[in-house]
Amino acid sequence: MRSQLMKANAKTLPVTKADEIFKWGDDGAQWIAAPYSKQSLRYVVEQSTVLQQVIEAYKQNIVGFGFRPKYIEEGEETDPRKSEWNALTEVLDWMAFDKTPVEEFEQAIEDRETVGESFMEVLRDPKNNVIEVIRVEPDTMEISKPGYPVEVTIERRGVKKTAYRKFRKFRLGKVFFREFGDPRYMDAETGEYKQDPPAKPATEIIHDKIGAGHYGAPRWIGHVPSLTGARKAEELNWRYFDQGRHTPMAITVTGGQLTPEAETALASYTQAVGNEELQHKILVLEAETTSNGLDDKNVAKVEIKSLADMLQKDALFLDYDDKTRDKILSAFRLPPVYIGLSNDYNRATVEAAKELAEEQVFQPERKKIENLFNRRLLPSYGYKYVEVELGAPEIVDGELITKVIAETKEHLTTNEIRTIVSPMFGLPLKMLKGDEYDMPQQNAPQDPLTVMADAQGKALAKADNGQLAFVLKDVRDSLDELNDVVGGWKGEDDV
Repeated sequence: MRSQLMKANAKTLPVTKADEIFKWGDDGAQWIAAPYSKQSLRYVVEQSTVLQQVIEAYKQNIVGFGFRPKYIEEGEETDPRKSEWNALTEVLDWMAFDKTPVEEFEQAIEDRETVGESFMEVLRDPKNNVIEVIRVEPDTMEISKPGYPVEVTIERRGVKKTAYRKFRKFRLGKVFFREFGDPRYMDAETGEYKQDPPAKPATEIIHDKIGAGHYGAPRWIGHVPSLTGARKAEELNWRYFDQGRHTPMAITVTGGQLTPEAETALASYTQAVGNEELQHKILVLEAETTSNGLDDKNVAKVEIKSLADMLQKDALFLDYDDKTRDKILSAFRLPPVYIGLSNDYNRATVEAAKELAEEQVFQPERKKIENLFNRRLLPSYGYKYVEVELGAPEIVDGELITKVIAETKEHLTTNEIRTIVSPMFGLPLKMLKGDEYDMPQQNAPQDPLTVMADAQGKALAKADNGQLAFVLKDVRDSLDELNDVVGGWKGEDDV
């Protein structure tokens, strides 16, 4: 009995973590090899049906609303405050010469979420002020271990303190960089520290990474098997439609063997699956007996047994793809509505999902970038009244605001109500001038005509009951109340 197994060559996309390798450099630093291939990580993102949308949602919702100045404390618009506001606006406008700061940071966020880390080069002017931040390609950037601690001076809001910190070196090809905040001079060609400024000084690098390792790792690294499997499922479905329905089968021969011509025809058939010209053709197999006896039972018999029951159904692949998408959204902590999946959402659930994502994901990410500017990049400018703020979407529950105002309007001023409803209209409403608009509505002056009408109505009601003696007294009391409110009318003795 002779058996043959015909199978195709399987292709895989392994993304494995390499061992940590240290290598001494000519500059005296220990250089570390990256644990993951950046090209492999990018390929996984390119082949995924969900990662690109999730990363795009991160880019747009973290920095997509732009950078802008913000007053540290509210106060009157004085000349020093206005001067700092205009100065910071100009600094932000020139923070990226060829692009906008939003574009630079969007690309940095894409790098971090794709390969696990991003690098940004910092340029300073002769006064040591930061004037530009440029995104640097992370795929071939090398990192060294931190060196010995050095003394640094940290400035914040005009206050300076001394501390000791360790710094790394970075290398991109043959160009060396020093870590942001390293006060020492470094030669960009050799990576060596110098006592005096070298001819080609090394610029600084800000390293933003995910994780606590020397290098960063993307937050979806644990889901590589699921992402690879989802891609394989897509390719299997594509082959199904491209090659037609080819049922897996086992061919058994009893009492004989296939002729060489039949084996050749069978091999040609399996290799030509997918050829439109061969679809709906009939495969004919011939077998010859291996017995020399004269018994009629010694007849070659060929059977074809279907193996279709061993196949996974298409629905399982669809479920697998859905589960993979859910895992990725969970890794990024995003609701499905951010990648366009809103079949089971209504307005209330969408607003709740957006509010949750803002509080748990996007606001903390914006705060990190704001701290980078306000605590590290811009302290040398000495701003006292302004700082950098990232824009954010206005999430407004109109029904809730309307309900709250209806229940508390007697305790709110008109200008306070205008401030509350301003986000509902998507534009700032100017404050109205006048003391009456800054008083709670229950204490606001009443319309004199309304007061007179109420007084006359009450008096006439008593007159109908035969109490005419009290009509003028009630009117007089109402006018006294009106006089206390508006200080208005005069009596006979005042004429």
